[in-house]
Amino acid sequence: MKTAILETIKDGLVDSIANLTKEQIQLESHLKNDLGIDSLSSMFFLTYLEDNIEGFEVNADTIEARHFNTLQSIYDYVQSELGVLAS
Repeated sequence: MKTAILETIKDGLVDSIANLTKEQIQLESHLKNDLGIDSLSSMFFLTYLEDNIEGFEVNADTIEARHFNTLQSIYDYVQSELGVLAS
């Protein structure tokens, strides 16, 4: 399941950020500094995740800027919202 969620997150980033390829995305990739996500593309990205990860919804009470640091941090956030312990 981890791989499927990571792939969906990568797909969402590619879908939301212009001129980004999957090959550019690493677990340590900083979403803003390395990949170029901004406030508008982050909204598209979160909507993509809600539409494509079963059971996932963005929780305004729990989401914080730190969740947008890296691919790993957004993955950990998705996992926590799904109630699955991050491995």
